[in-house]
Amino acid sequence: MPEKRIYGYFIVPYLLFAVASATVVQMRVVKETANYGYFGNGIGDPENSNQLIPTVSPANFSGPELLHRLVGKCYNLTQDRYRYSFCPFQNFTQYEISPRWNAYQGILGIWSHWDIQNNTFAAMILKNGDHCGDIDRSIKITLKCGPNETLLNVTEPSRCEYSAQFSTRYVCHNDALLVYPRLNLELQVEWDHLHTDFHYGDITEKGYLAGLQKIFQKAGLAETSTPKPIETSTATTTLRNGGIFSDLQTCNKEYKNLQNEISKLNMELEAMKLMIDLSKIQNRTHKQQRLSSHE
Repeated sequence: MPEKRIYGYFIVPYLLFAVASATVVQMRVVKETANYGYFGNGIGDPENSNQLIPTVSPANFSGPELLHRLVGKCYNLTQDRYRYSFCPFQNFTQYEISPRWNAYQGILGIWSHWDIQNNTFAAMILKNGDHCGDIDRSIKITLKCGPNETLLNVTEPSRCEYSAQFSTRYVCHNDALLVYPRLNLELQVEWDHLHTDFHYGDITEKGYLAGLQKIFQKAGLAETSTPKPIETSTATTTLRNGGIFSDLQTCNKEYKNLQNEISKLNMELEAMKLMIDLSKIQNRTHKQQRLSSHE
């Protein structure tokens, strides 16, 4: 975070770090044959085999540039009776190790955005996994320093909402997960202005946090909109063309999507109001400064 104030700006000693803002990366999405029954020995009709098919595409790569080295790789963990596979900035899958013909396997989450806390990349958020009752599966992955890249553990703190730890050598530096150095100069200056106004009481903490969220969205680090769906079923086409729901599950899914869109629109509207108030305060402050300089 900013430390020294010079002419209304805050200078940070680690400005010389390489900027690693959001970059577009072509992603490979999960789509593989499900190994059901007999420990996945391939018995059955390959033409009708089950597949893990996501409903949305993964977001673009973002965050510390060193983590770009993880793109295209996957890391596995066998824990209890499940095998997990984590493909950074792509997806997270789960496979049940069982002789049952209908052993579970599915997608726990698709890469979405960063959870940012206190100027730090606190965790990776993967959402829009397989349906689980009235919600979709999701997983939050925290990164910790380690000698190599290893998926350490997976837990399920609440129903169908998972948590995991991943160790990597790329976060061992003290500043490896700081957000500010990874922003471009324009966004750093915007953050400096925002922090100045908050420090002198020109905006509330709520307004400050809303301003930060807007900066993170501009940088491609935070969630901005509903992810683009992957059209894989005729049910979606029928709904769009004729307004007909093919089944109750499709109806419930569309209803949930509408609720999510309304909620996000309300949040964006609230943030916009806060930013308008912030702009008014800044204009008033600049006007007062100009009057003072003339005096």
